[in-house]
Amino acid sequence: MTWFSTIDLNPQRRQARRMLSSGQVMHASVLNAFAPGTELEGPNGRVLWRLDADSVERRLYIVSPERPDLSALAEQAGWETSPGRSADYGALLDTLKIGQQWNFRFRGNPVKSIRQEGRGKVVPHVTPSQQLNWLNSRGADNGFRVPQTEDDDWLATVTSRQDAAFQRADPNAGRPGRVTLRQAQFDGVLEVTDVARLRKALTHGIGRGKAYGCGLMTLRRK
Repeated sequence: MTWFSTIDLNPQRRQARRMLSSGQVMHASVLNAFAPGTELEGPNGRVLWRLDADSVERRLYIVSPERPDLSALAEQAGWETSPGRSADYGALLDTLKIGQQWNFRFRGNPVKSIRQEGRGKVVPHVTPSQQLNWLNSRGADNGFRVPQTEDDDWLATVTSRQDAAFQRADPNAGRPGRVTLRQAQFDGVLEVTDVARLRKALTHGIGRGKAYGCGLMTLRRK
């Protein structure tokens, strides 16, 4: 079984502000919603999360192979009137069919590998056009394609871009390390081309940066 969970964060609470300002704190807070020894990655998927924030709300989405306990998150960083919700993700995954079109939102880490001084180096895509091309290039391997209009415009746009920077503890070095992650949010329409591959993408994530808020795609009926 795979679980889909949501919880609204209250930025008036200190822990919520810490989570909102650091991908490392958010990552640790999400993992703390699972009991020690819980399988965080397996055949049914892995723990993924994404924060959607606007002027009104800050909603945290979590996809996981085990059901999280959201009570501590709700108490420390949430709203008393909105304790969080978890549902069996299979109810949606079982409805996927080839040819269906869905509205989607996805935050990814659009990067490419280049050769530099005889070694491979990962560098980010910079422009919205490059980032859209990156998303479309991932479609075939992940069971979807982004349709085009009669004018050959993609039915998807880059709706936000940011560089997330935070400190991450390095257990090998014994000191904090700096992480900078290029993030792009995509909103649009996709068409299902391979049900098994899309199910895997939705439960295992797409691309890099999955521990820090990238890789989670969500669907909504058109």
